[in-house]
Amino acid sequence: MTNNLYQQFLATAERQPRQAAVIGPRSGTALSYGELNEAIVRASEWLRTAGVRPGDCVGLHYPSTPQYIIYTYAIWRCGGSVVPIPPELTAPEKREICRCLALDCVITSPAKSEFLDEFRSGNGAAKAGDALVRIESPRQHPAGFREVNAAFIRFTSGTTGSSKGVVLSHETIGERIAAANVTLGLSPADRVLWVLSMSYHFTVSIVAYLTYGATIVLPPNHFAAAIVSAIREHQATLLYASPMHYSLLADYPQATPLPSLRLAISTTSSLDERVAADFHGRYGRPISQALGIIEAGLPCIHVDATPNRWASVGRVLPPYQLRLEDTGLGADLKEVLLCGPGFLDAYYDPWQTRREIMPGGWFRTGDVGHIDAQGYLHLAGRTKDVINVMGMKFFPHEVERVLAAHPHVRAASVFSGRDPRWGERVHARIVASDPAAASGGPAADLERQLRHYCQQRLASYKVPERIEFVAALPQTASGKILHRAI
Repeated sequence: MTNNLYQQFLATAERQPRQAAVIGPRSGTALSYGELNEAIVRASEWLRTAGVRPGDCVGLHYPSTPQYIIYTYAIWRCGGSVVPIPPELTAPEKREICRCLALDCVITSPAKSEFLDEFRSGNGAAKAGDALVRIESPRQHPAGFREVNAAFIRFTSGTTGSSKGVVLSHETIGERIAAANVTLGLSPADRVLWVLSMSYHFTVSIVAYLTYGATIVLPPNHFAAAIVSAIREHQATLLYASPMHYSLLADYPQATPLPSLRLAISTTSSLDERVAADFHGRYGRPISQALGIIEAGLPCIHVDATPNRWASVGRVLPPYQLRLEDTGLGADLKEVLLCGPGFLDAYYDPWQTRREIMPGGWFRTGDVGHIDAQGYLHLAGRTKDVINVMGMKFFPHEVERVLAAHPHVRAASVFSGRDPRWGERVHARIVASDPAAASGGPAADLERQLRHYCQQRLASYKVPERIEFVAALPQTASGKILHRAI
């Protein structure tokens, strides 16, 4: 277990056992590094007793609490790989993860484990309200998987195609947090206010904080008042949040400067200019944008104290290299390619190694943009049709498939619309089976039916906010639907 992220955490815990590791979310609750390590050891011994073995793939279906951190490191201490199953997904979406990957077991709560019924094998185990559910997987690992010292596998609808499953080894995660920390400069002096989903953001953030000895502060809720209060009470030095959180903070009527913050980092999607300006004016700290990619880590972070560069994700970090390739869309719209440390080890399905994914060592991000005269990267969009709602990414066809199954829908096209708070929201164009149902009064009724239909089958962030009824969908000359055509 030399190359294991738990061992890196343990080294930090042994150096500073009394330093606070996690504070909150309940008032007055905290875990020191020593106490957090003890909790990890207890959890890992329970997992081992329940049958978790080195090489096992363990699904983690759990809310973003200190216990999520404990279970993640406990799985690593057992020699297993963590597979996040975000609680906000619907049951069919969770089952799809279980079908796509050879899971051995899932950690969850008994009350929220119904989605696992068709996969259960044996009795499993229970402890303090949590359950370890044994899984009879419908598939085997692809050839080559056992050769990777896998720590983390996340199925994601990212910018590079359909959901494949990103495989990250302990070594790769270690490389990417070291690369990010060249610029972030995390240390035991830092207190990080955390408000994002741990299912989606862990391997270049939470792991980095605990490896470099910082304190993670979890507020009681994610409203502006609670965030500001927690920053002030605990003298937080870094805020890592989404544009939605910054929008709430920018509109908070009791805002005053937060002098303890040295960095306010925005991630998951582009930032609204009004939000950036209002936040800086109210709190005295510019928002720093970051380019986070599950396949690459955090290759760009805008940490300069220059509020007028709110639209840039900053310069490429020193350990990385960046190049732009023509897309045919114009001089300022070139595809971003990256190379450097900490890139993914493989795609799970279909299995592709890093060498196959990155010919010549370069990774195609799917992002389009330009670099200004001072070397700052500005992103204008993506080459793919991926939709990004608060950092939770998915493809239009996931929603289109559901809409097309409705008896009153002949065809559907789903695309994203800009939203200053959420980053993007889901829009849909519908060709109704009966044109009369999509005109006049009945149209509103059909729209409500379709939204309700989606709510039953999709995670809430995938449900179309706006539905437009059209006679036909815009297409290319070859017959492909133009998702973003106006």
